[in-house]
Amino acid sequence: MKMTRILLLLVLSVAIFSCSKDDDPTPASSSLETATLSLSSESKVISPPSAMAASNDTYAQMATGYVSVVNGMTNYLAYFTPPSGAVKSSTAITAANGRVASTQKTYLVYTWTDPTYGSFAYQVSEETDKYIFEIFLKQKTGGSWLRYVYAEESKDRSAGLMKIYDLFTGAPTTTILLNYSWKRTGDVLEFTMEDPDPDFSVKIIISINEKTRAGSVVYIIDSVKWYEMKWDAKGSGSWTWYEDDGITVSDSGTWTV
Repeated sequence: MKMTRILLLLVLSVAIFSCSKDDDPTPASSSLETATLSLSSESKVISPPSAMAASNDTYAQMATGYVSVVNGMTNYLAYFTPPSGAVKSSTAITAANGRVASTQKTYLVYTWTDPTYGSFAYQVSEETDKYIFEIFLKQKTGGSWLRYVYAEESKDRSAGLMKIYDLFTGAPTTTILLNYSWKRTGDVLEFTMEDPDPDFSVKIIISINEKTRAGSVVYIIDSVKWYEMKWDAKGSGSWTWYEDDGITVSDSGTWTV
């Protein structure tokens, strides 16, 4: 199933980058060294209302589950910190499955090795209005650097994106397994997670008020809306299922916490 594939990918990410969580990075001394994704400091990207998370209602649990799936992004965000002892340089890495943008002039690159998995690199670069963050892997058996994670965020932190590349399942290394994107409007964070499989694409769009935790989720398959859920600050909400046209309502209901 599609969700099983996504969860497997998240598990792999934990194993691959566990070595980078042990130590603090080199002290910051430049704009690139202090550049971070705004979401990387959070233990959770978004949080549901506590009563909804604790509810035994099937639909409240379902809505909470989608929030949890989005929070799987933290398995990648947590590793945008190089370990102590990583080698620092300004020499850009050009991966076999990616190219360096010509407009990027300055780079900060950290490289380190792991006895089990091979060599890793964390690269930060800057454009006029945004920072770019990349994770590369060179497998223990040798070969070229491969881009595993690509992320960028505007300097005002109003919007960003992250792409996860397929390095583990035997598919072409240019295949993108997951697309994440986000944007902020006032207190509302709209977050999108997409598996762009051409045979069966899935997109989850969650909007949540970061203060009240009221929000909504829309589930889309192959560009057709299948269902949506909405909840208030207390965690009570409603759900709507749609026919194959993505417009006609086939079923709907509410839940109370």
